Amino acid sequence: MKSVATQLAESLVAAVSAPVDEKVMHAAERLLLDTLACGLGAVDAPAPAAARRWAKRISGSGDASLLGARHKSSVLGATLANCTSMRDLDMNDTYYPRDSAHPSDNIGGVLAVGQAESRSAAEILRGILVAYEVAMRTCEIAKQSFQRVAGWDHTTFVTVATAAGAGVLLRLDPERLAHAISISACYPTTGELRVGQISEMKAVSAGLAASRGIEAAYLAMEGVTGPANAFEGRRGVSKLMIGEADWDLLSAPVTEWRLPRSNLKRYPAAYIIHSSIDSALIVRRENGISPNDIEEVRVDAFSWLVEDMVEGMGGVSRYDIDSRETADHSLPYCVAVSLVDGEYNLKQLQSRRWEAPEVRDLIRKTKCFRDPKMDKAFPGDRPGRVTVKMKNGEVHIKELAYPRGDYRLPFTDEELAQKFHTLAEGVLDKSKRDRAIELALNFRKADVKELMAVCTSARD
Repeated sequence: MKSVATQLAESLVAAVSAPVDEKVMHAAERLLLDTLACGLGAVDAPAPAAARRWAKRISGSGDASLLGARHKSSVLGATLANCTSMRDLDMNDTYYPRDSAHPSDNIGGVLAVGQAESRSAAEILRGILVAYEVAMRTCEIAKQSFQRVAGWDHTTFVTVATAAGAGVLLRLDPERLAHAISISACYPTTGELRVGQISEMKAVSAGLAASRGIEAAYLAMEGVTGPANAFEGRRGVSKLMIGEADWDLLSAPVTEWRLPRSNLKRYPAAYIIHSSIDSALIVRRENGISPNDIEEVRVDAFSWLVEDMVEGMGGVSRYDIDSRETADHSLPYCVAVSLVDGEYNLKQLQSRRWEAPEVRDLIRKTKCFRDPKMDKAFPGDRPGRVTVKMKNGEVHIKELAYPRGDYRLPFTDEELAQKFHTLAEGVLDKSKRDRAIELALNFRKADVKELMAVCTSARD
């Protein structure tokens, strides 16, 4: 019987050899633009800047561009730096059927390989489709959540997804691609990196995982073999990590690409908080609320949201905030600051906004509760209900099943372009931003080297 890795490799090679619907290709172009926006918006943040400095030290022959910088690096250096930057703001896309992932965590690696190997835009888009397919399938395979129950991080499978996408760009045959996939499956990431006060490893983990996937693909190309039963074996992924899994789902032929079902983000925050942020902003806007007149705030949500974004998954409470990374994963903070400021964007994560007296006061007044009915709706929906009780006795309530940006309520191309302008404004001038948007949204007719050149600046 063929191994899971072999069956998956055969399915992926067959899929990229077949025609791809134009709408699917444009969905990939939209996600490319969105991910570049996130990466450019974070280039000056501490973790991406550190990753870029390291990338300069391992630049090698300089085959791949560094976002927002004038230097090039090796494929590995560019993957680490660019993927870290793309993840840092927590504004890149999300998929959440059972376990969660940020499928675009792989895009920096796929772009680096595509640029270094002089691949066409059409090939690169197919590499992105493959990486997304693997990343999104891994969110569906576990019989019980490998994140919430077993405690592993989703970046465990960023390695596998990136290896698959890179392997397609390296034009590996099914046998070699299976080895790339099985090599990459040997490197899990623990979920401790998101417990309690969250460190900068949250962003760097994406870059490190994608880098391992790139290494796996190149090693397989050079003839290195991987363990045949890396997923289903006695000491494989199933036994040691995620428990019982539907490996037939992971390895099945591609009948419909999953990529268009990924969800885009409006806010720099954990995606499962977005419905509550939207609800808070709507309550404030529609009722002309003054924060000084609020007596208390109640947030009702599904249990996983409360366990993760309030209780800190058993670590430090998310009422206690000491970093930007914890703030954007704090349900009480995100709701409270939205009600105080009437907006939620990067400004709410700067200058330690969570320490402002008026924000701290409303955080203390904000209580979060589990709603069993919402548990039944999750994960198909990511509901949130915000109830604001005023000092004069008025009560204002707003509940949403899912936020704007959900694949069922998608952004327009124009909204994505505006997101790019907003995030990249401090890095690229308007002419470069306009050109980058044009190239990304029409990437099938573009060249990756021109796109990456447009996304550079004079930074080190």
